Amino acid sequence: MLATILRSVLIAAVVAAAPAIARAVPAACVARDGADACAEKCKAKSQESCAVLGIMYLRGDIGNKQDFAKAEPLLRRACDAKVALGCGGLGSMFVVQGNIEKGRPLFEKACTMGDALSCESLGGLAITPDGVTPPADIKAASRKANVYYKRACELGSGTACGFCAAFILDKIVDGTAKQALDLYVKACSGGMAIACRQAADLLSKDTPESKELAAGYDAPRLIADLLKRACKLGDTKACPRTGSSP
Repeated sequence: MLATILRSVLIAAVVAAAPAIARAVPAACVARDGADACAEKCKAKSQESCAVLGIMYLRGDIGNKQDFAKAEPLLRRACDAKVALGCGGLGSMFVVQGNIEKGRPLFEKACTMGDALSCESLGGLAITPDGVTPPADIKAASRKANVYYKRACELGSGTACGFCAAFILDKIVDGTAKQALDLYVKACSGGMAIACRQAADLLSKDTPESKELAAGYDAPRLIADLLKRACKLGDTKACPRTGSSP
């Protein structure tokens, strides 16, 4: 009986303490909060904040210069705590330093954890494994890259969606014109200026496939909207077609 009472008291105490335990680790900072705020939250064991702070050092947001020495331990600490941004940032640091072999597995880890940019980076490395030299078989490399770009697109990378659309239209991977258009529109919504124009071009082409696709929309209005968005996002080739300047 006493053991049962003690166990009930212990459970009640743990339940009561749970909110306080949760409050002990602060919410992650964002870059606009500033380095000091991120450093304080990192010290308070917010590993996501450590990752953000590490990225700030990596990009040169602190002191107007990149500081790999300060970025690495912060990113590694976050990555060890299974923070995707930490692993992806650490991978980026190694790639920037020219060590792709150390960067790739970190991108793979971060991509698996849901970091869109890391998946996108793996797509780029699939096409140019050394970061510079184009592959001998561009189609085979692009099909491999598409696996990563598709994942990145699903995770919110507009750029990756644009690549997936291009692979469909270039007949590198299977897909319909409608699927390509949807991907371009998603990329456009994600801020990829050229994707907006490419979506407009797809609807404007004088081909049976494009005509059939355009028939399902208010094509003139959609094309005009896409070109305006492209111009607004900085695509100078789209601007003359809208009568505007970026």
